Amino acid sequence: MNKRIIISVLNFFIFFSLITFFNSCSDDSNPSAPQLNTKQLIKLDSAYAIGGRATVSIYLEDSLKTGYNPVYIVLYDSVTNALITDAHIEFHLLNHGHAAPVENPAGEAVDGKFKGAFILTSPQTGDNVLHWHYSIMVHNHQAPGKPEGEAEFSDFIVRDNPDKFKSIIMADSTKLFLSFIAPKTSVTGANAFEFLINRNEPELFPPDGSYTVQMTPEYLLNGHTTANNVNPAGQSDGHYKGTVNFDMSGNWRIKLRIIKNTLSYDTYFDLSY
Repeated sequence: MNKRIIISVLNFFIFFSLITFFNSCSDDSNPSAPQLNTKQLIKLDSAYAIGGRATVSIYLEDSLKTGYNPVYIVLYDSVTNALITDAHIEFHLLNHGHAAPVENPAGEAVDGKFKGAFILTSPQTGDNVLHWHYSIMVHNHQAPGKPEGEAEFSDFIVRDNPDKFKSIIMADSTKLFLSFIAPKTSVTGANAFEFLINRNEPELFPPDGSYTVQMTPEYLLNGHTTANNVNPAGQSDGHYKGTVNFDMSGNWRIKLRIIKNTLSYDTYFDLSY
């Protein structure tokens, strides 16, 4: 075979091998590439973070309600459309011009989503009662110059949820918000139980894990309770975690006694399964 032909054939195979190699490196199946899955979530809305070079999309597990709402934020670069996974995000919720409690997301996305929470303190029927306003600040760490901007949203429906959200006043005049978190789906037997306490201090709403909580589940049909429950213990982020035990399906009332400095307040969450 002609030497020139041999060299040409070798060059072809080298070129083909390089193309195959680089294609395999950029394959979408690369486990290090961010994977975005929102199939189990509800998309609420999208808006541009003006100045932040980002499109902001809000996803929920369920419709908005008073109390604790897990929120997932998905960011795309508004110039390149690349998924943003490194950003500083802050929620600003206003109800008639007054703030509400939030849990801001961590600085890095998990599976392409930044998870936080809105704690909504009053219901809203829609755009005929305009009092809730949502603003999401984005500091885009991936774009040149790390730009910063805000996306604004409003007019979302917020349904009332009195069984899972309580506003109470302790005997020492301390105002508290109690927001049910788990179990999301109850089962017969042991269930992880969790709720959040925020102090109702306007514009601040600090989480408070300093209370002692006594918990008693009561089956509403006949008033009986169960054994092997674990009282919720408070954490620094205001979340209280314990175990509640159900022995049959139906309507249950989780009675809570909130205690501090010998003062107590009795309240409850209701749930059915």
